[in-house]
Amino acid sequence: TGRFLCGSASQCAVFGSGTRLTVTGQPKASPMVMAYGPSQDELRTPTATLTCLINDFYPGSLDVAWTKNGSPVSSGVLTSRPVRQTDNKYSASSYLSVNSNQWGREDIFICKVTHEGQVIQKELSASQCT
Repeated sequence: TGRFLCGSASQCAVFGSGTRLTVTGQPKASPMVMAYGPSQDELRTPTATLTCLINDFYPGSLDVAWTKNGSPVSSGVLTSRPVRQTDNKYSASSYLSVNSNQWGREDIFICKVTHEGQVIQKELSASQCT
């Protein structure tokens, strides 16, 4: 997998945003996505972490986005780079840190994974965890 750029050089160098080219060495595999809310112990601390685990996908590039009640969330998000597993598939994880008091019964958080044009969404809410 790589990003390739084509440019034009006259008086100014002009480049586009690039094209991703993936040469696959094995069949594509859709990710298995699991989402977890914070533990009861963690809710007694100021910060609660929502977790999205993404396993067994190929090729090894994807996008992860979080929403709260339908609105995009970018603050407090940490997403790992995909890591190659022993079977040459990939795994990754994404975490959303929120104030523990934001983990309320009314709020719905979604971890949205996009891989090879396929979208997988996992919903998390405090009401599911009681």
